[in-house]
Amino acid sequence: MLGIGDVEVRLLSYGPAAEIELHGERIRLEPDVLIALEGLGTLTGVSMAKRYEELLRSGKDLGKIISAFHRESTRRGHASLTTSVMLQLEVGRCSRAASMLLVSPPFGSYLQESQRRNVVGRGSFFIPSRVAGDNGLRSNYIRAIEVSYEAYSRLLDEGVELEDARYILPLASATSLFMSGSLETFLGLIVDARRHGRNSPWYPEELSVIGERIGEIARSIAPMLTEARLRFRIGLPTYPYANPYREAGGLVEGLVEKHGAENPVMLSFISLIDRHDLAREFLKNSAEAHALSPLIQAVFLESMSLAAYHQAIRHRTIPTSVESIYSAAERCISRPEKNLVIPPRIAGSEKLMSLFMEAATSLLEAYEKMVEGGAHPSDAIYLIPQAMKIYAVRSYNGFNLLWPQGFIATRTCSTSQWEVRKIAYEVWRQVGEKAPWLGELMGEKCRYLGYCPERKWCPIILKYRSYDDEEHKRVFEDG
Repeated sequence: MLGIGDVEVRLLSYGPAAEIELHGERIRLEPDVLIALEGLGTLTGVSMAKRYEELLRSGKDLGKIISAFHRESTRRGHASLTTSVMLQLEVGRCSRAASMLLVSPPFGSYLQESQRRNVVGRGSFFIPSRVAGDNGLRSNYIRAIEVSYEAYSRLLDEGVELEDARYILPLASATSLFMSGSLETFLGLIVDARRHGRNSPWYPEELSVIGERIGEIARSIAPMLTEARLRFRIGLPTYPYANPYREAGGLVEGLVEKHGAENPVMLSFISLIDRHDLAREFLKNSAEAHALSPLIQAVFLESMSLAAYHQAIRHRTIPTSVESIYSAAERCISRPEKNLVIPPRIAGSEKLMSLFMEAATSLLEAYEKMVEGGAHPSDAIYLIPQAMKIYAVRSYNGFNLLWPQGFIATRTCSTSQWEVRKIAYEVWRQVGEKAPWLGELMGEKCRYLGYCPERKWCPIILKYRSYDDEEHKRVFEDG
């Protein structure tokens, strides 16, 4: 079992930083100084080296000038300074419960260890510190995870693919990830660590520890700017991102109660353009296409497993709101047969289905027992299986409906995760019903590209053009 002490947050690189030459001496400018010099340059217009020299000649305290500049700029709410500091981080041996939030800020970029491709080891599970320190809780926790892992191993032995077997694993299963983004991108994680501390009933201690460490790293490379930004204390400190770790009950839960269904439900559709020919012409011209994207918006309420949600949230161009994971857990405990997503390969076998449900029920019962026994839900949540259904509200613009890099094109590809692919096709179908002209323009990425970019091509492309092995071979030879 892995604990808090095993979680690692490492700084791989950062910027901006640069060297300048002044009177024959090489001087390294770290982010605090460089960004302040560039900010002051909006007033003077001279080179960075010249500005640095002028500040030195003024005889004033350089540190005080830079600190004052950051305070004055950030207290007005300007984010241009904190979006200029870039961090590349590696988070090692954290849980899937933690990574599900770490990859949520939309302006970051993330590469994560995949359970679709790697076998999870028996010891690769996280245990919260309060659970580890209580013999009764620890015993209940470990027993449930062992039942889950045995089911996972048996599913693999029965020929179930990794992609499907992982559904029975709990959020305690370990992962690692690479995170790249600005200081502003990670600010919410830093602020929430301070706000919730390590004893929140809803916000996992592990996330607070990771947020603390990201804050320490930020202070080590840009102490003045980081402190100035953290002094700007308001109720809405950063750009919003989906966070399931909050008390049950809220806006999304109300929508779930009113509209919740097995398949995606279109909540609203707006298009300020309604002509197929005009939209098609716009898409041929990149400048016009940029204008087209925000003129279309389709909002859906979607149910998906935690496994699929973890992947969907990384499609960061789709604004997303998610219900409380604790609300989803309550619903799943009361009706597990309706609130667990079972991969078809497993659901089609009575033997595998029985094995899966027994392990899932064991995890849910252990979660319920922990919470009823007084444990923090934020500690018990690690036992929730990744098969549990959760609802999210997602907003699709023209980019995600019509671009080859958008959601529909990339997630309808036959290589996409099956559950996310099913959602993508249903969104396409409903948008097409609402606006047939738009549905006719939508398609898999091979439609837009004119070729299949995957190593092995599939028949989907034959819907749009003739294609064969020889042509596919030429694509890779030319590329």
